[in-house]
Amino acid sequence: MTSIGQSENQFGQEYIKFLATKYLRNWYWFVLTLVISLVGMFAYLTTLKYSFNAQASILIKEEDSMGGSSKQDLMEELDMFGSKKQVENEIEVLKSYKLAQKVVDDLGLDLVYSYKDRWRVRDIYRDAPIVVKVLKPIESAYDIPVKVTVAPGKAIMDGVVCPFGKATQSPLGLVLVTKRDSVTTQHRDITVTMEHRVGAIKSFVKRLRVSQPNKSASVLFLTMEDTAPDRAEAYLDRLIYFYELSSLQDKNKVAANTLRFVEDRLGIISRELTTVEGDIQRYKTNSGIVDLSSESTLFLDKVKENDTQLSQVNIQLGTLSEIETYLASKGGSRIVSPSTVGLESPTLTALIGNLFDLEGQREKLIRTVPEKSVPIETIDEQIRSTKRNIADNVQTLRRILINTRASLQTTNKRIESTIRTIPQKERQLLDISRQASIKGNLYTYLLQKREETAMSFASTVSDLRVIDDAQGDPQPVKPVKRNYYLVALLVGLLLPVLVLWLIDYFNNKISRKTQVEDATETPIIGEIIQSDATESPLEMTPKSRSLLSEQIRALRTNIQFFNPESGTKQTILITSSISGEGKSFISLNLAASLAIADKKVVMLELDMRKPKLHRYIKETSPQGLSSYLSGQATLDEIIKPVPGYDNLFFIPCGIIPPNPSELISGDKMRYLFENLHEHFDVVIADTPPVGLVTDANILAKYASMTLYIVRHLYTGKGFLKNIDTLYKEKRFPNMCLVINGIDMEKDYEYNYGYGYDAGYGYMYRSTYGDENTKSQKVAKKGFGFDFWNRK
Repeated sequence: MTSIGQSENQFGQEYIKFLATKYLRNWYWFVLTLVISLVGMFAYLTTLKYSFNAQASILIKEEDSMGGSSKQDLMEELDMFGSKKQVENEIEVLKSYKLAQKVVDDLGLDLVYSYKDRWRVRDIYRDAPIVVKVLKPIESAYDIPVKVTVAPGKAIMDGVVCPFGKATQSPLGLVLVTKRDSVTTQHRDITVTMEHRVGAIKSFVKRLRVSQPNKSASVLFLTMEDTAPDRAEAYLDRLIYFYELSSLQDKNKVAANTLRFVEDRLGIISRELTTVEGDIQRYKTNSGIVDLSSESTLFLDKVKENDTQLSQVNIQLGTLSEIETYLASKGGSRIVSPSTVGLESPTLTALIGNLFDLEGQREKLIRTVPEKSVPIETIDEQIRSTKRNIADNVQTLRRILINTRASLQTTNKRIESTIRTIPQKERQLLDISRQASIKGNLYTYLLQKREETAMSFASTVSDLRVIDDAQGDPQPVKPVKRNYYLVALLVGLLLPVLVLWLIDYFNNKISRKTQVEDATETPIIGEIIQSDATESPLEMTPKSRSLLSEQIRALRTNIQFFNPESGTKQTILITSSISGEGKSFISLNLAASLAIADKKVVMLELDMRKPKLHRYIKETSPQGLSSYLSGQATLDEIIKPVPGYDNLFFIPCGIIPPNPSELISGDKMRYLFENLHEHFDVVIADTPPVGLVTDANILAKYASMTLYIVRHLYTGKGFLKNIDTLYKEKRFPNMCLVINGIDMEKDYEYNYGYGYDAGYGYMYRSTYGDENTKSQKVAKKGFGFDFWNRK
């Protein structure tokens, strides 16, 4: 397991080294994509709109700091919840759609003014030279930029002249254009874009951020991000204004209701008092009465005092009835609280005030959370509890007032019985005067209450205090150029990696040794680089020291140790999957290498369909294997020596026969190999590709070893599966692979180096027996590379 792990680790290191070499070889692509990416990002950034931040801060004052402590103490005595504002709720109110709608409508923020600053479009607000008010928009004009040219006394919208201060039909619809004088920079040519109102409102709501410095603080920071800093400032300032106005209107609802009630009652009492005073005047005129007796005056004073108390009791009973009606008629929507004029019960007044505060909190909370949520249910329970307390208090107070009224009525009856003894005219005048006194006292009382309510209305202050007005930051917060250039840098680095990986992934040719090793268990006995020879493919000479020559020598050495019959006569069969993989090239140079090593070698050109060897050695004789196998020539007649190599001979194909498979299947082929083994040490058979014809399979029985040629960037990956099948089924004896035509300028695992050393040896591996029994022998070579670096 340790050996396997080390092999996998070594493979991983080699693969990483291969990738690094591959990418370094294509360094110019990385440089080019980096330059293009960074220049393109620079050009893109010059077109992006800048975004700026504007910030304001406010203080939300608590309820208990706005009034006296008596109400709070009373609520605590009744074990009720306080009415302090929850800052979290106010945050949601500030971010509400309703407030944003008021601001957008008030400032006309659904119209965007901009101008072209070289390549970049900049939005403006206060510096816009005109103000456009769309009276009747055209549906098709939304989100379409309209070019506007400002001229003296008019604005030209896409060729349509719109005089200042006059409603005109324009590309946006019916518009009213006015000139803005207070601008710091005059822009003659601008663009006006009309956005959908709902979309503009939602955009401002989305871009507004409301935050607390900490949970215990009631200070809020309002931040707005916008492409025009002065527009963000105007939005925040107007938002704070409408929020404060809404808070004041909410607090003044009770006082306004009480004031309306008092005004209505004053109107009624004033008319009744006028009528009664007129009755007195007419009665005195008709009856000739100037003054009452002292006794009648005394009784009248008592009756006045008693009736005043009775009127106050009736007013309080009427107010209690209104409170009961208010409690009974409450539904899902909030209505105005009833008046408590005349009530002298501070407990009941405090309860009603607390109920109205709770309902106000519920109305604000329902805007931000669902109706069935826990906060809503908690407030609903507080409202129900407060209503029960109010109802109990009203019943108790009603019983007390009814008893008081009965007592006063009894006193009135007793006094009236006494008054009846007064002369008729005086008694009638007394009745009329008593009514006038009652109405006068009640009128005075209501006037006092109206002044008190008006003072309360006027003294209402907001719970909001502005700490800092909106202030825009002149430095843009977007785009963050560093991030964009970082993206460009990553794209410039990763794009070549991706492209090179995709090229490798979709390449169906063998490009790396590991692809061969992963697809088949067939051992690799040699790797041969691409030959640069243009005149003759015969690279092997006794004095050659090129890298390709040394690779052929290494292949020769590996064959000697790989073949278990290395001490006897050898027949090496050379084949491939398709034509063009270099069988003939390997056959010729391997034969020459063996001949140089004092081996007597003969080459057989057994590819009788597309023979090439005879052209490589410039053999033109018409006689060859086809002549011998068909009985038209003897063996001595077809064996040809190769010039320049004493131990190398060649048997050409001869005339291409019509039936090569039948010729090589006969007994003469067996006799041929037997005779050749008597005179030669090594027989090299250059056979047709396995993937095309069956000739190589027929000749496999005469071979002691098989070299299967695959070519770098030429042999398809699909052939590797067939090669693995041939190896596992042992179709060919001692089958092993030679990777030919390695292009060192293309992607491959290893960089070959060469340094000549007179004392060089070879690195090799030999395999004996089955595939599970292997022995390795290693010798060092001066230019040192390992053909057997397998997982």
